[in-house]
Amino acid sequence: MRLNPTGVTLRDFYSEYSSLLFDGLTSNSVQGYERAWRIRVSPTLGDLLLDDLRPLTVMRAMQDWNGKASTVNAAKVLLSRLLDLAVLDERLSANPCRLIPRQRGKATDQSLRERALTRAQVAIMLEATAWHPYGQRILAAMVLTGTRLGEASALRAEHVDLENGLLRIRATRSPDGHGRVVERATKSGKARDVPIIEEFKPWLEAAMSSGHQYLFSGAKGGPFDSTNLSRALRWKTTRATIGTFPDGSAVRFHDLRHTFASYLSGLGLPPTQIQRVMGHASITTTERYMHSPSRDAALAAKRILDAQFSEVTFRGGEKAAEAVHAQQNPRVEPGVLSSGSGA
Repeated sequence: MRLNPTGVTLRDFYSEYSSLLFDGLTSNSVQGYERAWRIRVSPTLGDLLLDDLRPLTVMRAMQDWNGKASTVNAAKVLLSRLLDLAVLDERLSANPCRLIPRQRGKATDQSLRERALTRAQVAIMLEATAWHPYGQRILAAMVLTGTRLGEASALRAEHVDLENGLLRIRATRSPDGHGRVVERATKSGKARDVPIIEEFKPWLEAAMSSGHQYLFSGAKGGPFDSTNLSRALRWKTTRATIGTFPDGSAVRFHDLRHTFASYLSGLGLPPTQIQRVMGHASITTTERYMHSPSRDAALAAKRILDAQFSEVTFRGGEKAAEAVHAQQNPRVEPGVLSSGSGA
């Protein structure tokens, strides 16, 4: 297709350069972007000329994009990537999306913690999948190390540091959009270490004895992704035995990662340490697993005050106060606090 040099619509530009837009993305990302284009971006902005796209024009269109804030933001990311190509091709002087803030959803600091499984639910999940040991192992890896599915799938024997009790997360495996599962950098682009806790060691030892290049793979050494793991574990049926979250939603594989992060938060680890273990690019993501700042401050104050007054009680009113005063001032007779009072 040859673009009209005097007036190019957003739809024409997308048709011409979508292959560049999606280059290097996973098949899941491509499918998500194609859906965002088809349902949200194209109907509202597709007929406009590139020259007519302004920040307020885009913001007005975004008001008509249905879905959660994360869904709207994903469509905006697609549009922004497309307009970056237009800037690169000198069809636009600037990308109008760069001036538009991200949508803020209704998610609160508690939203991710509420998607964490209880220990009882984890036990039910592992028991319900015992008939498929390979699938069971990768579930255990995700919930007991906090790794993403692709990261667990990319673990090899050389990534295991038994001496120091650490797993080295160096890569992830995911579909490349052409029917192949490939190894690539982690989501944040950075390597990290995660602890090997005692509860995870039996699962890790079983995986290391499998003889496969990748530790947490299928029976024949093939990679797991969300699609074939769901099929292998009959996940829709299996997760029904686990139960739902407070909002009624079903368990997803990624919720196992949320579960591990919530465990770390419950232990009182500082957010910066949790961020490093989980591989979050932003501390904001980590803080969504934490209690609210006011609650943390109140609990910290309670611990300090409880320790401070562990040997002192105000129960009993005046008599208790007199007893404490007498202990601290042996020369003063009990009753001095009340006898000198003119009230």
